[in-house]
Amino acid sequence: MSSFRSYEDPAQDIPTEDILEQFGSDPAPRRRHQLKYKNGECFVAEEDLVQNYPKQRSFHHSCNAGPLLHEAEAANSAVLSFDAYAEEDGIDEEIHRIRIFKINYHLNDDTVTVNEPFVDNTGYLHGRIFRRQKVPAPNRIGKPYIHWSDLNVGSDVNLFQTICRITSCDGFTRNFLEEHGIKVNEDEELPEDPWLVGRRGAPRTAPKLPDQREFINRPPMLVYRCCWLDHMNDFHGCRMKRIFKMFVYCTDHTVALIEETKEFEGQLFLKRIAIPFPTQPEMPRRDYRWWDIRPGVWVDVFCRPMFVYECANDETKSFIRQQFGETDFANYSSQILEDGPPPTQFFNSPAILKFRCTMVDAPSVLYGLHFILEYDVNRRLVNISEEGRKTWTEGRVFLKDVDASTFSENQFAPGRILQFFKWRFNLVQSSLETDKYLRWKQTPSHK
Repeated sequence: MSSFRSYEDPAQDIPTEDILEQFGSDPAPRRRHQLKYKNGECFVAEEDLVQNYPKQRSFHHSCNAGPLLHEAEAANSAVLSFDAYAEEDGIDEEIHRIRIFKINYHLNDDTVTVNEPFVDNTGYLHGRIFRRQKVPAPNRIGKPYIHWSDLNVGSDVNLFQTICRITSCDGFTRNFLEEHGIKVNEDEELPEDPWLVGRRGAPRTAPKLPDQREFINRPPMLVYRCCWLDHMNDFHGCRMKRIFKMFVYCTDHTVALIEETKEFEGQLFLKRIAIPFPTQPEMPRRDYRWWDIRPGVWVDVFCRPMFVYECANDETKSFIRQQFGETDFANYSSQILEDGPPPTQFFNSPAILKFRCTMVDAPSVLYGLHFILEYDVNRRLVNISEEGRKTWTEGRVFLKDVDASTFSENQFAPGRILQFFKWRFNLVQSSLETDKYLRWKQTPSHK
């Protein structure tokens, strides 16, 4: 016969006489509890035992706000909602901020949820600050966590070391607190954030310098006029001045030429093509870019030195004036063409213009320091770093990739004062390569 117990025989589940003598009758019937718990509070299970077990008020002994914490009128999903703000001190309006919060107190588990409404372009990560957490009370003796009786309009509450001022509450919260013996104060007005006030009012940035202008987008095509002394013609060896209209396409850096010389007007001299840049034999080939061509510059068009002397339309003139300043050579002298391009000509601006500068009205922590300013001519960006122990060496980065589209190239010269954000820099000295380029711009063809 198998030693395993069979569950098919119900008689085997009946307790034996020895068990009944030792433990009494059938242990199935249990004593009913006289107390019960509901929503974290203790209640008397039977009404006839109320005189023996008086009804409690709340586990928070310092709360004298009325009946139990969670009664029938406060459903498990009931939430007390408050509007509050926190003030962050700072030295100016960039740091001194007023942050608005929404505080929700959950009655079913005495937890708190804090949310911050979204505000555009403030630099803060808005949204939920924390969700359904019990907030420790400042003085935890006798009451470890913040209770709903601690929240009232016009009072301050410490939420994890952030002092929030409660300014208002919704209708349900006001009724709930007043029914439990708490007098709710009148609503207060939310203070305005200085940063938002600055955005609605006058611009917070410093006024632009007189030589800073509104930014003009680059046109898709730049149109110039250029001239060339042709000594390879059939006019008995005389040097004939030929005038062309030059179309520079900014999308692919190609160039087209249409002649405007008398009796040759409208003839296509050069179809749209990329012009190779004159370089040394050992240097790799590169083509002209749109920023290499502007009034006052010699352009080598397949061994034909052409002098660009003016802009052919107003759109090109406005853009070139913004980028390079006044560059109109319409009244150039014939001697410029006779002399030809200078032997040490810079066909285009250096990729980087480098200057040594100091800060104007520098704070005490930056007083006496020198900075290295680098202007990327092609990308129109400025990088500023502290000068190292040796002259012209770069140290820690101060400003990186600052948009300098509103500045023209002529503004970057020793003795000029340029402002980036709230910092003003005095250009004291230029590097050797930059100084050569600036001296070349002072040649007679550029005066």
